[in-house]
Amino acid sequence: MAGRSSQGAINFNTSSDRARLCYPHVKVYDGITNQEVLEPLSSRAAGLRAKVDLEKGFWWSNSNQEIQGITGIERSLSAMIDDPQSEVNQLNENGITTIFNSYGSGLRLWGNRTAAWPTVTHMRNFENVRRTGDVINESIRYFSQQYIDMPINQALIDALTESVNTWGRKLIADGALLGFECWYDPARNSPTELSAGHLLLSYKFTPPPPLERLTFETEITSEYLVSLESNS
Repeated sequence: MAGRSSQGAINFNTSSDRARLCYPHVKVYDGITNQEVLEPLSSRAAGLRAKVDLEKGFWWSNSNQEIQGITGIERSLSAMIDDPQSEVNQLNENGITTIFNSYGSGLRLWGNRTAAWPTVTHMRNFENVRRTGDVINESIRYFSQQYIDMPINQALIDALTESVNTWGRKLIADGALLGFECWYDPARNSPTELSAGHLLLSYKFTPPPPLERLTFETEITSEYLVSLESNS
Protein backbone atom coordinates (compact mmCIF):
# COMPACT_ATOMS: atom_id res chain seq x y z
CA MET A 1 0.00 0.00 0.00
CA ALA A 2 1.39 3.35 -1.01
CA GLY A 3 2.10 5.84 1.74
CA ARG A 4 1.18 3.61 4.66
CA SER A 5 1.12 6.15 7.47
CA SER A 6 -1.26 8.61 9.06
CA GLN A 7 -0.20 11.23 6.49
CA GLY A 8 0.28 8.85 3.56
CA ALA A 9 -1.87 8.16 0.57
CA ILE A 10 -5.00 6.51 1.96
CA ASN A 11 -5.90 4.29 -0.98
CA PHE A 12 -8.31 1.71 0.42
CA ASN A 13 -10.76 2.80 -2.31
CA THR A 14 -13.97 1.93 -0.47
CA SER A 15 -16.58 3.74 1.60
CA SER A 16 -18.64 0.67 2.43
CA ASP A 17 -20.24 0.47 5.86
CA ARG A 18 -19.66 -3.29 5.61
CA ALA A 19 -15.88 -2.82 5.60
CA ARG A 20 -13.49 -1.88 8.37
CA LEU A 21 -10.13 -0.45 7.42
CA CYS A 22 -7.19 -1.42 9.63
CA TYR A 23 -3.61 -0.13 9.90
CA PRO A 24 -0.83 -1.04 10.68
CA HIS A 25 0.20 -4.71 10.70
CA VAL A 26 0.88 -6.22 14.13
CA LYS A 27 3.82 -8.25 15.38
CA VAL A 28 3.20 -11.84 16.50
CA TYR A 29 5.68 -14.35 17.84
CA ASP A 30 6.19 -17.31 15.50
CA GLY A 31 7.25 -20.41 17.44
CA ILE A 32 8.44 -22.19 14.30
CA THR A 33 10.89 -19.52 13.18
CA ASN A 34 11.49 -18.25 16.75
CA GLN A 35 11.03 -14.66 15.69
CA GLU A 36 8.39 -11.96 15.35
CA VAL A 37 6.39 -11.86 12.14
CA LEU A 38 3.89 -9.36 10.79
CA GLU A 39 0.20 -10.19 10.51
CA PRO A 40 -2.77 -8.08 9.36
CA LEU A 41 -4.47 -6.19 12.16
CA SER A 42 -7.84 -7.09 10.62
CA SER A 43 -7.67 -10.73 11.75
CA ARG A 44 -6.94 -9.69 15.33
CA ALA A 45 -9.72 -7.10 15.21
CA ALA A 46 -12.15 -9.80 14.07
CA GLY A 47 -11.10 -12.05 16.95
CA LEU A 48 -11.48 -9.20 19.42
CA ARG A 49 -14.92 -8.48 17.97
CA ALA A 50 -16.01 -12.04 18.75
CA LYS A 51 -14.57 -11.78 22.28
CA VAL A 52 -16.42 -8.53 23.01
CA ASP A 53 -19.64 -9.99 21.61
CA LEU A 54 -19.35 -12.93 23.99
CA GLU A 55 -18.27 -11.07 27.12
CA LYS A 56 -20.06 -7.71 26.79
CA GLY A 57 -22.60 -7.85 23.98
CA PHE A 58 -22.87 -7.24 20.24
CA TRP A 59 -23.83 -3.60 20.84
CA TRP A 60 -20.47 -2.79 22.49
CA SER A 61 -17.67 -1.21 20.48
CA ASN A 62 -14.45 -3.21 20.47
CA SER A 63 -12.43 -0.02 20.33
CA ASN A 64 -10.28 0.69 23.41
CA GLN A 65 -10.19 -3.04 24.18
CA GLU A 66 -6.83 -4.71 24.67
CA ILE A 67 -5.69 -7.15 21.97
CA GLN A 68 -4.18 -10.36 23.26
CA GLY A 69 -1.47 -12.38 21.55
CA ILE A 70 0.47 -9.60 19.83
CA THR A 71 3.91 -8.32 20.79
CA GLY A 72 3.99 -4.99 19.00
CA ILE A 73 3.06 -3.11 15.86
CA GLU A 74 4.67 -2.57 12.49
CA ARG A 75 5.63 1.02 13.28
CA SER A 76 5.15 3.22 16.32
CA LEU A 77 2.25 5.67 16.27
CA SER A 78 1.85 8.69 18.52
CA ALA A 79 -1.22 8.28 20.70
CA MET A 80 -3.04 10.70 23.00
CA ILE A 81 -6.76 10.47 23.67
CA ASP A 82 -7.22 14.26 23.71
CA ASP A 83 -4.84 15.21 20.89
CA PRO A 84 -6.50 15.34 17.46
CA GLN A 85 -3.06 15.70 15.88
CA SER A 86 -1.77 12.38 17.26
CA GLU A 87 -1.27 9.79 14.54
CA VAL A 88 -3.86 7.35 15.85
CA ASN A 89 -6.54 10.04 15.86
CA GLN A 90 -5.54 11.24 12.41
CA LEU A 91 -6.04 7.68 11.17
CA ASN A 92 -9.43 7.57 12.88
CA GLU A 93 -10.39 10.80 11.10
CA ASN A 94 -9.97 8.92 7.83
CA GLY A 95 -12.13 6.04 9.00
CA ILE A 96 -9.17 3.77 9.75
CA THR A 97 -8.96 1.56 12.82
CA THR A 98 -5.53 1.38 14.40
CA ILE A 99 -3.62 0.49 17.59
CA PHE A 100 -3.41 2.73 20.65
CA ASN A 101 -0.33 2.23 22.82
CA SER A 102 0.61 4.88 25.36
CA TYR A 103 1.63 5.11 29.04
CA GLY A 104 1.02 1.52 30.03
CA SER A 105 -2.29 1.22 28.19
CA GLY A 106 -1.32 -2.03 26.51
CA LEU A 107 -1.97 -2.60 22.82
CA ARG A 108 -5.56 -1.56 22.27
CA LEU A 109 -7.72 -1.49 19.18
CA TRP A 110 -8.55 2.15 18.45
CA GLY A 111 -11.35 3.30 16.18
CA ASN A 112 -15.13 2.98 15.98
CA ARG A 113 -15.89 3.79 12.36
CA THR A 114 -16.44 1.71 9.27
CA ALA A 115 -15.05 2.65 5.88
CA ALA A 116 -18.20 4.73 5.36
CA TRP A 117 -16.65 7.49 7.50
CA PRO A 118 -16.13 10.34 6.68
CA THR A 119 -18.27 10.01 3.52
CA VAL A 120 -21.32 9.06 5.59
CA THR A 121 -21.93 11.07 8.76
CA HIS A 122 -25.05 9.18 9.93
CA MET A 123 -24.53 7.27 13.20
CA ARG A 124 -24.70 3.98 11.28
CA ASN A 125 -21.06 4.53 10.28
CA PHE A 126 -20.17 3.39 13.81
CA GLU A 127 -19.19 -0.25 13.51
CA ASN A 128 -21.16 -1.35 16.58
CA VAL A 129 -24.26 0.57 15.45
CA ARG A 130 -24.11 -1.05 12.00
CA ARG A 131 -23.68 -4.48 13.58
CA THR A 132 -26.52 -3.92 16.05
CA GLY A 133 -28.77 -3.05 13.13
CA ASP A 134 -27.67 -6.20 11.31
CA VAL A 135 -28.37 -8.41 14.33
CA ILE A 136 -31.84 -6.90 14.80
CA ASN A 137 -32.79 -7.04 11.14
CA GLU A 138 -31.62 -10.61 10.69
CA SER A 139 -33.18 -11.80 13.94
CA ILE A 140 -36.59 -10.37 13.06
CA ARG A 141 -36.51 -11.99 9.63
CA TYR A 142 -35.62 -15.40 11.03
CA PHE A 143 -38.29 -15.02 13.70
CA SER A 144 -40.96 -14.12 11.15
CA GLN A 145 -40.63 -17.40 9.26
CA GLN A 146 -43.03 -19.13 11.65
CA TYR A 147 -45.79 -16.72 10.60
CA ILE A 148 -45.36 -17.10 6.84
CA ASP A 149 -48.49 -18.50 5.08
CA MET A 150 -50.74 -17.93 8.11
CA PRO A 151 -54.08 -16.17 7.44
CA ILE A 152 -53.78 -12.38 7.40
CA ASN A 153 -56.10 -11.09 10.09
CA GLN A 154 -56.02 -8.83 13.14
CA ALA A 155 -54.81 -11.64 15.39
CA LEU A 156 -51.79 -12.23 13.15
CA ILE A 157 -50.93 -8.53 13.03
CA ASP A 158 -51.21 -8.21 16.80
CA ALA A 159 -49.13 -11.34 17.39
CA LEU A 160 -46.36 -10.15 15.09
CA THR A 161 -46.15 -6.59 16.38
CA GLU A 162 -46.39 -7.56 20.05
CA SER A 163 -43.79 -10.32 19.73
CA VAL A 164 -41.33 -7.99 18.03
CA ASN A 165 -42.02 -5.21 20.55
CA THR A 166 -41.52 -7.62 23.45
CA TRP A 167 -38.09 -8.53 22.09
CA GLY A 168 -37.33 -4.85 21.56
CA ARG A 169 -38.15 -4.10 25.19
CA LYS A 170 -35.74 -6.84 26.26
CA LEU A 171 -32.97 -5.31 24.16
CA ILE A 172 -33.64 -1.97 25.85
CA ALA A 173 -33.43 -3.63 29.27
CA ASP A 174 -30.16 -5.32 28.25
CA GLY A 175 -28.69 -1.97 27.24
CA ALA A 176 -28.48 -2.91 23.56
CA LEU A 177 -30.98 -0.23 22.50
CA LEU A 178 -32.18 3.16 23.71
CA GLY A 179 -35.58 2.75 22.10
CA PHE A 180 -37.56 0.42 19.86
CA GLU A 181 -41.02 0.32 18.26
CA CYS A 182 -42.78 -1.98 15.79
CA TRP A 183 -46.18 -1.06 14.37
CA TYR A 184 -48.75 -1.71 11.67
CA ASP A 185 -49.67 1.27 9.51
CA PRO A 186 -53.05 0.82 7.72
CA ALA A 187 -52.17 3.62 5.29
CA ARG A 188 -49.24 1.58 3.99
CA ASN A 189 -51.21 -1.65 3.68
CA SER A 190 -53.71 -1.13 0.90
CA PRO A 191 -56.47 -3.66 0.19
CA THR A 192 -54.70 -4.43 -3.09
CA GLU A 193 -51.49 -5.38 -1.28
CA LEU A 194 -53.25 -7.30 1.47
CA SER A 195 -55.36 -9.22 -1.05
CA ALA A 196 -52.09 -10.20 -2.77
CA GLY A 197 -50.81 -11.68 0.49
CA HIS A 198 -48.41 -8.83 1.26
CA LEU A 199 -48.28 -7.45 4.81
CA LEU A 200 -45.99 -4.55 5.70
CA LEU A 201 -44.87 -3.93 9.29
CA SER A 202 -42.58 -1.07 10.27
CA TYR A 203 -40.04 -0.83 13.06
CA LYS A 204 -37.46 1.67 14.23
CA PHE A 205 -34.75 1.59 16.88
CA THR A 206 -31.83 3.52 18.31
CA PRO A 207 -28.59 1.74 19.28
CA PRO A 208 -26.37 3.56 21.80
CA PRO A 209 -23.43 5.19 19.99
CA PRO A 210 -19.99 4.73 21.56
CA LEU A 211 -18.46 7.52 23.62
CA GLU A 212 -15.87 8.49 21.03
CA ARG A 213 -15.07 11.97 22.29
CA LEU A 214 -15.22 13.19 25.90
CA THR A 215 -14.71 16.84 26.78
CA PHE A 216 -14.19 18.17 30.30
CA GLU A 217 -14.63 21.90 30.81
CA THR A 218 -12.50 23.22 33.65
CA GLU A 219 -12.51 26.39 35.69
CA ILE A 220 -10.22 27.68 38.45
CA THR A 221 -12.34 29.59 40.93
CA SER A 222 -11.99 31.29 44.31
CA GLU A 223 -15.57 30.57 45.39
CA TYR A 224 -14.64 27.57 47.56
CA LEU A 225 -12.36 29.70 49.78
CA VAL A 226 -15.47 30.56 51.78
CA SER A 227 -15.52 26.98 53.08
CA LEU A 228 -12.37 27.59 55.18
CA GLU A 229 -13.16 27.49 58.87
CA SER A 230 -11.34 28.30 62.08
CA ASN A 231 -10.12 25.41 64.25
CA SER A 232 -10.72 27.37 67.48
